[in-house]
Amino acid sequence: MHIGQKIKELRNLKLWTQSKLAEIAGVSERTIRRLEAGENTEKETLLLVLNALGTNLEEIGDMFNDDETIKEESKVKFTDMRFLKRIESGRELVRIIASAHQYGYDYHDCKIEEQIKKSQEFLSVPADVLDIWDMIEIGQRFDLENDLSKLIKELAEMGLWVFGDRQVDNNNWVTAIVEIYSKDNPLIQKVKFDKDLMQKSK
Repeated sequence: MHIGQKIKELRNLKLWTQSKLAEIAGVSERTIRRLEAGENTEKETLLLVLNALGTNLEEIGDMFNDDETIKEESKVKFTDMRFLKRIESGRELVRIIASAHQYGYDYHDCKIEEQIKKSQEFLSVPADVLDIWDMIEIGQRFDLENDLSKLIKELAEMGLWVFGDRQVDNNNWVTAIVEIYSKDNPLIQKVKFDKDLMQKSK
């Protein structure tokens, strides 16, 4: 495993998109893509990315076991306590992207070309919608929800789940986060809610 793959593992552990890591590190998203793909980069750039992740060249080699999986103690250090919710319908997704100021997205675990193409097709829709949201009429929004629901279902049939949430910073700047993961990704936490308890709390 080259250092770019290790950087990707740590980024995924934080549930960060490539664009978010690029923003925090002060580099371009293209630089992150090239770095994770194993392409050569300047040492100064590498150090910026590692610093954004909260690590350095000396530490990163010690974060992985012999089988190249992340050590449990490193998971505790690097896990971002922001959780994304699974999105199962177009309506849920529209509520996340509606009137957001910016859009962060990424896809993971895609092993075949068909999965990659479908993920890219899906993720391009919220980006387009965000640009013209104020011009979309009510009736068109219902059609959009149905179209997105179909795409989400198609991804699920490929073993890919959609996750998302809205993030609001101190300046009330809203970022819509949408990411795709394999349903078997070990980072996914399944939470079972007690329906009776929820009813009592209402």
